[in-house]
This record gives sequence, C-alpha cells and structure tokens, in this order.
Amino acid sequence: MKIVAFRVGKPKQFNYKPLFYDKEKEEMQERLRKLTETADSEESNLRSKIRENWRIREKRNNMLSKRTLYMYLIGVILLLYFIFLR
Repeated sequence: MKIVAFRVGKPKQFNYKPLFYDKEKEEMQERLRKLTETADSEESNLRSKIRENWRIREKRNNMLSKRTLYMYLIGVILLLYFIFLR
C-alpha cells in the first residue's frame, strides 16, 4: 500500500479549436437563412390567404343557403295560395 502525502490533480485538457474563415460557406449560410425566412413568410401569407378564402366561401354559402330557404318559402306560400284560395 502506498502512502501519498498530497494528491496531484489531473492535467488540464487542451481545447484549442482553430479559427478558419470560409467566405463561401458564410455566404451560403446567409443565403440559406434568407431563403428560409422568406419561405416562412410566404407560408404564413399563403395560410392567411387560404383562411380568408374559407371565410369568404363560408359567408357566400350562408347567403346562398338563406336565399334558397327564402325561395322555398315563397314557393310553398304561392303553392298554398293557389291550392286553398282557388
């Protein structure tokens, strides 16, 4: 068995990451970032346009359904008028 008077710490690790500037890579990353931002904005614009079109169609369908209901009511009233009063 060894008797140690003091403990020796582990040596520090060497973490050197060399710096390298790649102009083409940075330009490519910048173009990619811009494209993804425009794609996101275009996608959100497309979604908002689709929602607006759905709202317009829903309003139009509601108006058409009301109009057809009124037409049927007028037709039934005219039919009843001709049946009972003639």
